[in-house]
Amino acid sequence: MKRPLLLTFFAIATACRAFGQDIPTADQLIDKYLTAIGGKEAVAKIEDLTLSMSGESQRNGQPFLLEMEAKYKKPNKSMSVAYAFGQEVSRTTCNGEKVASVRNMMGNQQSTVAEGNEAAMQILQGALFPEMLYEQYKIQKMVVGKDTAAGKEAWKVEFATTDGKKWFEFFDVVTGLKIRRIGSMEGRPGGQRGGGGASAEGQRPAQGGQRGPGGGGMMGVTFGDYKEIKDGGGVKIPFTRQQGAGGFSMKITVSSAKANKGIKESNFEIK
Repeated sequence: MKRPLLLTFFAIATACRAFGQDIPTADQLIDKYLTAIGGKEAVAKIEDLTLSMSGESQRNGQPFLLEMEAKYKKPNKSMSVAYAFGQEVSRTTCNGEKVASVRNMMGNQQSTVAEGNEAAMQILQGALFPEMLYEQYKIQKMVVGKDTAAGKEAWKVEFATTDGKKWFEFFDVVTGLKIRRIGSMEGRPGGQRGGGGASAEGQRPAQGGQRGPGGGGMMGVTFGDYKEIKDGGGVKIPFTRQQGAGGFSMKITVSSAKANKGIKESNFEIK
């Protein structure tokens, strides 16, 4: 059953070598990305990060604005909250083992708590720098080949958790920066019916989108405008994120990014 996939990968590799270009490994692409954003050693010194963000969105043709704040603490804790129409509309908290999400739209409140394998992808997507956690979570990685993302030539890498949840990331061939991510919404709070909170990818709204690996909807995120974070030792993160699924689209803009401020553990408590 695996032979066609192996033959396809072999064909891609042969084609690339025919043009004088070898296919890099997934680990090489990740190392190049970490170097591009400031270096692995500098990234390892980021103990916590606080982001202030705003979002411009359209849902079924109706525009609305979001204000968001997110806090991340090494290695895998995060908290995010989003406000719209003068009230809190979503909050997601990860204590490193569980992910609790609360959404409140038009008086309709939904709460979910994920743990174990169900929470693994959410934890990775909400981590400070998920690339530093791939070994711990035994993430499988494979370069699929070249593709185009955000109008640029990019290497496409497939990632998979131990229980089979998959996502794809695209790395700029020239700069090494991560420019796009496409992932299944399965396992996120609410699955196809719900959304997550603001994360490293920004606000995850309730949308089904197209069917993806494992049966969940697909969420696409384009990363851009990499800038250094304050007190981050030269480490850069994307200050804009354009994302969407189904009839939903949103542009997230970071207005403030501050590192190593000594965020309290109480921010990540799940009661």
